[in-house]
Amino acid sequence: MKKSSTPYQAHLFVCTKSRGGERKSCGDGDNPALKDVLKDEVKKRGWKPVVRVSESSCLGVCDAGPNIMIYPQKIWFSEVTHADVPGILELVGSLVTEPA
Repeated sequence: MKKSSTPYQAHLFVCTKSRGGERKSCGDGDNPALKDVLKDEVKKRGWKPVVRVSESSCLGVCDAGPNIMIYPQKIWFSEVTHADVPGILELVGSLVTEPA
């Protein structure tokens, strides 16, 4: 096993788990597109070297989904909509310093 530190100042985990309509889940409707929108914006803003957006499977609170976690800051967003993306990006911008 090799241990190293992460190069990311903020890592967003976006749950896209779908239960196929059996129960509410983060992957319902167009919710998985939240990850793509966030990834595109991170790239446009030049944060890619210090901010990572990753797709996550179940985070355990499907009824409150879609869910996004930001680490290492321990921030959790529930019931996220596309309208929330600008606010999330504003917060992320306040968490990171530009790469040297």
